Amino acid sequence: MYFNTKYFKLKTVEDHARFSFTHVTKHWKKSASKGGTRNVLLRYYPPLIKDFSKRHKDENAVYEQVENVSNPLRCPVKLYEFYMSKCPECVKVRNDIFYLYPERSCVPDSPVWYSTQPLGQEIIAKMIQRIKIVR
Repeated sequence: MYFNTKYFKLKTVEDHARFSFTHVTKHWKKSASKGGTRNVLLRYYPPLIKDFSKRHKDENAVYEQVENVSNPLRCPVKLYEFYMSKCPECVKVRNDIFYLYPERSCVPDSPVWYSTQPLGQEIIAKMIQRIKIVR
């Protein structure tokens, strides 16, 4: 949630509630360096809000999180891939949820760590408050 708040500009509970698996895609971009290496990044395409009075001025923008090659444990791309690998398959195609409750009982070897139940808005609000303190 921290990286999504920081790089995808998700500042409110409503922003995070609209965030979903289907709005994020993985891309590769050629590096400007001589080696011609490719950087992996996540792109977020915000959903359109139908109510014009609530639209943000930068709503049509596309936001990116670039991989952190020097520190894979703090790499937003690796963390996203790991989170996706531990989510149930049925939620990965949904356009209405992203943050899920953890399963009540699972072990590190479990293929699925998260339920299909989305986190409530109160929990998301508390997490956003903590993120704002860390900034």
